[in-house]
Amino acid sequence: MAVIAAAFALRSLSAYALRDYAPFLLQIPAVLLVALVGGLRVGLFGLVLAVGANATFVPGETWTGANATGAIVSLTSFAINGLACCLIAALLRASLVNLDQTRASLAETAREKETTLATLESLLSHAPLGFAFFDRDRRFVQVNETLARMGGISRETHLGRTVAELLPEFADRTAALIDRVFETGEVVPDVEIQGMTPAKPGVERHWLVSFYPVRDGAGVTRFVGTTVVEISEIKKAEQRLAVSERRYRLLAEALPKMVWTADPQGEGDYYNHRWEEYTGASVEDGSFGEWFGYVHPDEKGELTLAWQASIASGEPFNRECRFRAADGSYRWFLCRAVPVRDEDGRVDRWYGSCTDIAEIVAAREALARSHEELERLVAQRTTELAQANERLRMEMKERFATEAQLRQAQKMEAVGQLTGGIAHDFNNLLTVIVGNLEAAERRIGPENLQARTFLDHCRQGAMRAATLTQRLLAFSRRQPLDPKPTDVNRLLVGMSQMLRSALGERVTLETVLSGGLWPTEIDRNQLENAVLNLAVNARDAMPDGGKLTIETANAYLDDAYAEAHDVVAGQYVVICVSDTGTGMPPEVMARVFEPFYSTKGPRDGTGLGLSQVYGFVKQSGGHVKIYSEVGEGTTVKLYLPRLERPVDEDERAERQEPAEARKARILVVEDDPQARQLGVGALRAAGHEVSEAENGAAALALVEALDPAQRPEVLFTDIRLGAGLDGPALAARLRAVVPQIRVLFTTGYARNAVLRQGRLDRGVNLLTKPFTQAELVRKVTSILEQAIERKGAALLVEDEPFVAMVAQQILEDHGFEVTVASHGKAALAHAQAAQEMPEREAFRLAVVDLGLPDMRGDEVVRELRTLVPGLCVVIATGYGTEDLEGEFGGVEGVALVGKPYDGATLRGALRGMGFNIPD
Repeated sequence: MAVIAAAFALRSLSAYALRDYAPFLLQIPAVLLVALVGGLRVGLFGLVLAVGANATFVPGETWTGANATGAIVSLTSFAINGLACCLIAALLRASLVNLDQTRASLAETAREKETTLATLESLLSHAPLGFAFFDRDRRFVQVNETLARMGGISRETHLGRTVAELLPEFADRTAALIDRVFETGEVVPDVEIQGMTPAKPGVERHWLVSFYPVRDGAGVTRFVGTTVVEISEIKKAEQRLAVSERRYRLLAEALPKMVWTADPQGEGDYYNHRWEEYTGASVEDGSFGEWFGYVHPDEKGELTLAWQASIASGEPFNRECRFRAADGSYRWFLCRAVPVRDEDGRVDRWYGSCTDIAEIVAAREALARSHEELERLVAQRTTELAQANERLRMEMKERFATEAQLRQAQKMEAVGQLTGGIAHDFNNLLTVIVGNLEAAERRIGPENLQARTFLDHCRQGAMRAATLTQRLLAFSRRQPLDPKPTDVNRLLVGMSQMLRSALGERVTLETVLSGGLWPTEIDRNQLENAVLNLAVNARDAMPDGGKLTIETANAYLDDAYAEAHDVVAGQYVVICVSDTGTGMPPEVMARVFEPFYSTKGPRDGTGLGLSQVYGFVKQSGGHVKIYSEVGEGTTVKLYLPRLERPVDEDERAERQEPAEARKARILVVEDDPQARQLGVGALRAAGHEVSEAENGAAALALVEALDPAQRPEVLFTDIRLGAGLDGPALAARLRAVVPQIRVLFTTGYARNAVLRQGRLDRGVNLLTKPFTQAELVRKVTSILEQAIERKGAALLVEDEPFVAMVAQQILEDHGFEVTVASHGKAALAHAQAAQEMPEREAFRLAVVDLGLPDMRGDEVVRELRTLVPGLCVVIATGYGTEDLEGEFGGVEGVALVGKPYDGATLRGALRGMGFNIPD
């Protein structure tokens, strides 16, 4: 409005001065300026206003005169020119606006590009993936920090250099892939590469690498980009998963149940071989179907509904049903399934098992059938409760009697400890006396009858003293026993003539032997002495003659009897010795097993016969019970533990004494000088080459100083050697130096390593004191005839319990004493302890699994062979033996076996290392 007003004011002022000039000349620029600034609408408004104002300036007479046409033409021309100026101004204005918008858009685009470049740069530098770009010469043009950290090489070092220069181990593989992308322009995704880098020297790592082209605007491949993701942990997880899967498979196949797994929808995807054994259908060829397809038709409907409900709810499944067997019969099974959920709580898999409960169901049905019978018995039981009260009072009396028996047993134990304590020194003295008497007899001619008679009386007295000592040891349960599998019936038949001679003509002997009598493991000589003692006591109780009956039977002692009489419940072989003699009153029965207690005169006995029987049976794990009434006679029952395993004929038969054995090198170790000299003299007189030592340390020093070819073949040692090493520890140390050495122990009182609760370990040789020189020579001769197998202690290093169980059984079946370790460090600790502790036998064999939880098996083998020189090793691996051939293949004393292995494979490996292993 201001512009238009100014234009009219200028026209008014110049109207008369510019009378010959176009009247609208000054208004056209004004209209153009208004349209340019305000826009087309504002310009048109100004034009209309200007046309109207100009019309008012035209004088009125002009419109009515001859000049009216000129005025109209003039105003029309002004309007047309003004309209043209408005349109031009509007177009010019629109161009300026578009130009401003274009400039703003370009500025925004530039800012976005800068942001995008900054983002890409940040992503390249800080992304968890490794990025790199190569030119056509395979040189690095860009590398991010992540890739630099992976390789342990800085970004600056990468630029301008090739993979061959920085990481030669990967050069060939990456060069081929880079060239392939440049040539074809294709993307090469997910290539697995493994190797070692300076970042982690000596560590095998895995990466997943992708290669892709980077093109310019013309579509030409300028660079090759690569992304690198480290998957080392994924690979380890896959290996652990494979091991876990293998363990699960072994466990599932070893279980006696039918095991199966299913996906979250309940469709079975694994069945162990028990299913095939039971149903007869093959899982491999697809003829098996689903597990519930073998359910009895009567239960299948409800079971299927219950299974679908568990799948829908995710709750455990538990159902009893009948499954069809291969022969068409049905058996009851308890079918269970439990869900395993993922991190989000969703069911990931179902694990199921079907357990045979046919016997349980049968028992349950039988129990249900007996329910009515039980109800009937309730009334009867109620009546019996009154009688039970009376029995309870009687049991209280019996309890008081049992407590009295316990006090008596404690008293007898104290006496036994006192009497057994002197046995060792006493037997040493008797050994010296008997040995010197034998030497004196050999040096006195046959013409000196009086002196030989005196010596014979002395020897008989010494042997009676030895018998007395043995009886004391028998009562105190400290005599060394040599138990062997024994047929008691056969033993009693063999004693019949000796018993009849001991009983005399006035006593009738009757034996009643039970058919199908169980075997027992007992010291046969001591059992014969016990039966003979009972027979002699019975004879003395029948001064006017009578009848002695010896019976055998199988018996079972229940828990109630065992608790009341201090004996282990179980199966026993019973020997009953009954007489028709005078019997015993209760006060005599209470003391009958005490040592030195006798109802006979002081010259008629020592009172050690029954006490010896009592101590021997108790030491053998048995039980003695005596029944007697005055004037009615006495019965003594000997309960001997049943031997569960069958008795071989070789065990039944007694070995014949060898007539003569080869001469041998013998080491005698005895801390008593006189006893040692007697043993040395007797063995040298028999032709043996004898060396001697007074203690374990001296014996070890003597053997180690000898040439290996001159080391002793037999060790004859007392079990108790005073301070330092005892006999068993010395034997263990010597076996490490001389593996084939034979050992003969001697003792007058033994309660240590070679005896377990007074019983000899299987295969241990023992000569009890006192012994004669002839007995010593015969025992050594017998030992030299024994065969020695190359066996010993074995170390089994296996973390899989089922494999360890099988391997341990195989090794023990072939004579090895097996120590099991599930970790490498535990195995090394066992080996170290065996080397440092002289009483433990060093390991001769180790069976080591390659995959252990804490360290590799080959590392364990190296350290074991360093700790134990000459150790034989079997290395077991489930990943193939090729990787181990380079280090261990052909090494003496080392065998490689693949897993899984069976008994034949393990035995073959042992035989290859020199062990005497039968097929």
